[in-house]
Amino acid sequence: MTGFQPAEKLRDHRPLLLALEAVGWLHMTGKASVYFLRSHGGLGNCNYTKWHEREEPPFPWEDLLKWTKNKFPLQNNPWPGALTDFLTKHRGRNAGLIGLLQAGHAMASGIEKQSFPSKTVEYLAQDAAHMWLSTAFGQPVRNLLADPPELLTEAGWKHLLGRIEGLLTELKSLGNQGSSNDLYGWWRWREDAVGTGPDGWLRKEFTGTLAETRLPNNDVTLFDQSYVAAALFKSAAAGAVLEGKSFPWENSSLKQQTRWRLLTIGMGTDHYEGRAVKIGDWTGARLVLDKFFNRVRKLVEVDLAVGALLYADGEVCVFSFPGERFDQSGDDLKINEWKNWLTEQIDSYTREAKLETPPYCSISKPSRSLVGMTAEIREAKETMAVPLHRNWKPPDGDFTDGHVCPVCLVRRNGEKKSNKQTPCRTCRDRRTGRLDAWLGGGLRGLKTDTIWISELADANDRVALVTMSLDIEPWLNGTRLDSLRAQSVVEWAAQNTTKKKPLAGNHGSLVDLVKTALDKGNKASQARSLIQKKIAPGLKDENKQDVPWDKFYELMVEDRAHAPQWDDLDDDGHARWLTHQLFRKLASPGRIYRFQRQAGDFFKGLLAEFREIAAADRNHWCKRRLVLKPGNGSSGQWKDRQTYNGRYGNAPISLLYRQETNDFLTICNLARFLKPEQGKDSLCGITLDLKTDDGEQARQLVVQQATDDAGALGVYHPVIPLELSPVRFRVLLPLEAVSDCVDRAAGAWSDQFARVWDRLPLRVGVVAFPRMTPFQAVIEVARNIEADLAANSNAPEIWRIAHSETREGVVDLRLECPDGQYELRTLPVKLPDGREDVFYPYLAMKDKKACFPLDFQHPDGDGKTYRHAKDLQIGDRVLVHPSLIATAFMDGTARRFEPLNSRQFGQWRRMRELWELIENNVPSRTALRGAWSELVERREAWRGPDLPAASAAQGGGAWLEGGKAAWLDLVRAVFHERLGVRSACLETLVQAAEDRLLDWTLEWNMGVLKKQVSGMPVRGRMQTGGDR
Repeated sequence: MTGFQPAEKLRDHRPLLLALEAVGWLHMTGKASVYFLRSHGGLGNCNYTKWHEREEPPFPWEDLLKWTKNKFPLQNNPWPGALTDFLTKHRGRNAGLIGLLQAGHAMASGIEKQSFPSKTVEYLAQDAAHMWLSTAFGQPVRNLLADPPELLTEAGWKHLLGRIEGLLTELKSLGNQGSSNDLYGWWRWREDAVGTGPDGWLRKEFTGTLAETRLPNNDVTLFDQSYVAAALFKSAAAGAVLEGKSFPWENSSLKQQTRWRLLTIGMGTDHYEGRAVKIGDWTGARLVLDKFFNRVRKLVEVDLAVGALLYADGEVCVFSFPGERFDQSGDDLKINEWKNWLTEQIDSYTREAKLETPPYCSISKPSRSLVGMTAEIREAKETMAVPLHRNWKPPDGDFTDGHVCPVCLVRRNGEKKSNKQTPCRTCRDRRTGRLDAWLGGGLRGLKTDTIWISELADANDRVALVTMSLDIEPWLNGTRLDSLRAQSVVEWAAQNTTKKKPLAGNHGSLVDLVKTALDKGNKASQARSLIQKKIAPGLKDENKQDVPWDKFYELMVEDRAHAPQWDDLDDDGHARWLTHQLFRKLASPGRIYRFQRQAGDFFKGLLAEFREIAAADRNHWCKRRLVLKPGNGSSGQWKDRQTYNGRYGNAPISLLYRQETNDFLTICNLARFLKPEQGKDSLCGITLDLKTDDGEQARQLVVQQATDDAGALGVYHPVIPLELSPVRFRVLLPLEAVSDCVDRAAGAWSDQFARVWDRLPLRVGVVAFPRMTPFQAVIEVARNIEADLAANSNAPEIWRIAHSETREGVVDLRLECPDGQYELRTLPVKLPDGREDVFYPYLAMKDKKACFPLDFQHPDGDGKTYRHAKDLQIGDRVLVHPSLIATAFMDGTARRFEPLNSRQFGQWRRMRELWELIENNVPSRTALRGAWSELVERREAWRGPDLPAASAAQGGGAWLEGGKAAWLDLVRAVFHERLGVRSACLETLVQAAEDRLLDWTLEWNMGVLKKQVSGMPVRGRMQTGGDR
């Protein structure tokens, strides 16, 4: 017993709450049938809520769940007459448990905020020939009827029902046989179904089909909507259990009255990352942190069964949590006591994990949306930026003497000698814990990824840390959804206008209509009636009574947007905000969950591709490990699980000793000293002088035998994932593979986010470094790059349209950036069925004036106008959050103090193309380096000294009079005469020299990657394909 009675009460009701969560997962199972899609596509008539009745024999829903009703009768018997009512009545308005499910369902789908009159949106339906599932950002993914996933086949449906029956049978076994305290059993049951790993079978099945078929709501999958509805249902039921006898089960307005809170738990991981001396310190600490967050999840999702995970990254988890109803007074939920008790529980987890910093725990205010989640996350991270953000005593170490641990800076290492680099026992255990996890079959579930940086080092002994992020936070709080349309005013009016009741044909005219309706008199009544019938049925309540405008505004605007309150606006402001919200895609909880899930899936997909790219080498030894058996002549005693380093030929070699089998496992890139045609036997008989990482006296190893029987560890992918979350992706790669990986990321981003490229920028940072560079220095540079990229892309830039052309459903744009460079962008403006996409491809304009029918103006003080991509004209100025890239090469640790230079991401492609041109047209690396060194010397001499730092990033100060033109003439002459470059190639190089792109190209490819060039003969010596 914990002594905290509310927690014990929830534990007593754990089987009930988890059973209700399962009901939430499955209440829309009928939508997973192909007949649901066919029916909505015009082929037949299928009621998805009665799927259980159509089965032969009928699905045993009642039999599998009636134990919950018998075991937990609850106060005032809130159970429905038939348990199948959970399937058939979740869209209605009822009292009891059905009412709480209806509340969660309505919230997750957003229908209580944006339920249009059905006949007015019939034109948005997809037909059976084009039943598309799209991404959260409008990119069509799959035609579900023309190319159905296995789920939408007859066999797939039967398989799904079999698994659902198994899920409910196991649930019944856990809940009906006195095993409510079997926490492991409950956790495994839940994780098998909806866990975030590869074993979440229901997650996998339901993400393959739609929750809604109508455009543009085909962006939310069945899983997104079902999972979030289940989370809200579970938390609402937990709140009812906590209220006990005072809960109004008989209230038929639970659907409208229920609210929720958010529980935010965090741990400041920056401290552990920043203090890591070696990469193993961070990956080992990450394992401990992952276990900590797993314990938190078990506590909230299973032990207490009070909520479900809605968001997670490397630092923060956010769960659903009970909240007070609108009509509720008093402190029945005891929120402050809950916060204190949860803090105590999580503090104990922290101390047991021997973490040095305190956790963060917060419970938000009650709400009927998730738009406040981002603010909760931001507050948590800002608080945890200070490692000791509250009163906290770090756990004591095992020693009271010795030096302070160089990793944690908290505990002592017990070393009485002068070795200050020895970590304390806790930090040492983290390192070995990482090794244990790897030897046990995989680290963090990535069974083929290496943990050894020595296996990443390329032929030049260099590695790279790549960090990527999508600016996803403004999508999670709903602000970037301002540019997305649920309907176009133009199309809505064209489809629904009549001679007797003509509708406003553009956004501005509709604002005027709403403003008229806000007034009084006959004209206002007519306008209100028209709006209610054509776009806003919520203007009448369930009793057909008029809803006051201020209440409707609170529902439509204040609860789903960062908007002023009703009393702070005049009628013009009211009309603008209401019109905007009526036609805007709303930030429903299901959609918000889909946004963060899609961002995470984007990075997961990149990681899978990076593995293939990094392992693609003609020398297969770059991804193989060998087992070396010591022979006679080997000296000294070897320590179990100790790494030993030496050299073989001109390359470093690293080995791991395993005492159990008395052998060494190679943990280095074998391709550095074994050619593709060489076999493992070439290592037999060699002698190696080895030292430990601590530099102990060298020992000699004579290799008697080399075998490839390393089992599951015999083959690996040369990548080390450091972080993968919706907000950030960090990975270590061989430097030679980085360029191809960045190319692939650029392509994937362009493909998946083409419709929102201006509002969802990709930020890429690359830190290249020699293998032996201290990890602390590397991570410091990575953090600096991330902060610089975020600072430079948070505020929008003004880009000018230099060219716009629409053809075959695509808009080709050429845009001039603030730095004078040009970017090319392609925006799809047609849907697969041939209709115009009037939902996604809008750009914010610098000019606020509306000029085209599809233009619409945001109602806030800034009042920016959004314009459809097809209406963009030459000279238009658009607001763009730029995608950026920054690269850094750490040839020394002092480099981390040098200023950074971020570039438009499009310049990466230009740089890659420029290097390809150089490779094919320049005679030699030596000639190129000599010519360019002379030109750089002239450039520095012809520019003024002592300039501001802002100018330094551009290569110095202002040109001396006539200096720039003279220098460019010199560039042209030197490239022509000394490198033999001609015609268009010559002009391209001169332009690149002027834009400073040539500096970056040569620095990256020759200085960092150490690439060679191979030109062709010209004029009897080298040929470039130019003039002869």
